[in-house]
Amino acid sequence: MNKGIPNQGWSPNELVEQKSEQHGLVQWWYNTTSIPDPPANASFAQREAARKSHLLSTIVFWLLVTFILFIPGCLALPNPYVLYADLGMLALCIPALIFNRAKKPQTAGILLTFAFEAALTMVIFTTWPLDEPSIQQYELFVFGELLCVSLLAPGTVFIVMFYNIAVIVVSLLWQPHDLVLTHDLASQFIPMLIRPVGVQLMVAGVSFLWVLGTNQAAKRADKAEMIAKLEHELADQKQELEEGMQQLLDVHVAVANGDLSARVPFSQGKVLWQIASALNTLLVRFQRASLAEREAHRVEEAVKYQVQGIQRAKTYRQPIVLPMTRTLIDPMIAELQGQTIANAPVPTPDTNSFDQRTR
Repeated sequence: MNKGIPNQGWSPNELVEQKSEQHGLVQWWYNTTSIPDPPANASFAQREAARKSHLLSTIVFWLLVTFILFIPGCLALPNPYVLYADLGMLALCIPALIFNRAKKPQTAGILLTFAFEAALTMVIFTTWPLDEPSIQQYELFVFGELLCVSLLAPGTVFIVMFYNIAVIVVSLLWQPHDLVLTHDLASQFIPMLIRPVGVQLMVAGVSFLWVLGTNQAAKRADKAEMIAKLEHELADQKQELEEGMQQLLDVHVAVANGDLSARVPFSQGKVLWQIASALNTLLVRFQRASLAEREAHRVEEAVKYQVQGIQRAKTYRQPIVLPMTRTLIDPMIAELQGQTIANAPVPTPDTNSFDQRTR
């Protein structure tokens, strides 16, 4: 298979196969930790659920990498709870992936967001005493906001933001500080508070608008795709309707010209198949009625012909011989003459014969 840029002539299956060959490890990760890719005709909700599931799978992958790389740094810190928080988050990534694979990405998102916020809160409040390098941990709360806005409803990021701000305020006001931090807070409390709080506000607001805009763009794209699909289907139905109407018109013209065997070549599932079926049934009955009418006319002519033959025989005093007429009265003629139809005389091909008169 060609490994170049896919052209428009390739089928979707070939594109998926090429993607799997080029990104085998990534595809394996998605197949193992997220819900399967939806079919091509899936609804917007199904595609969006698959997208969020893949996003959560990707986030958890990098969280695993990050927490593993943090382990040596955690061992070097004086606070032992940092290591516990890191290992706890590392362990909670596994059930999050299980929930994600079980088509419960929202549960997995809640678990990750709550666990990260709880772990960072524990690390902050177990840092005794709190010093100026330690307050830089406040800015790590933005990762909780990013997890929340990416994996949950966009508006929930403000709940996490208010929680983070509350933790920051409580930590700065009532947590034990070292002498340097206590001195700086006495003279610069507002500037030191504004920085982490401002970061929380900015990240929450920007991420909310970004995710909200992305979701709205995805919905608009889905609506545009749906409209394009409907327009394509309507165009196909219009063409099929025009072809069907032309076929119906052709059959009407053929019947009007005397071709009672004309039928509409419609199969079930077409736009006008019910009308075509009803018309074909009507034409079958009309053809049978026409044949019956012709046969009745032939019988009427045969009776007249035989009556005329009997009258001629009586006028010239000749024996009455009734020839066969190839109509429904032939059994009666044979019975009257006391002979079978096979041995009965048939009309001769002269100008006065019945077949010549009714042909």
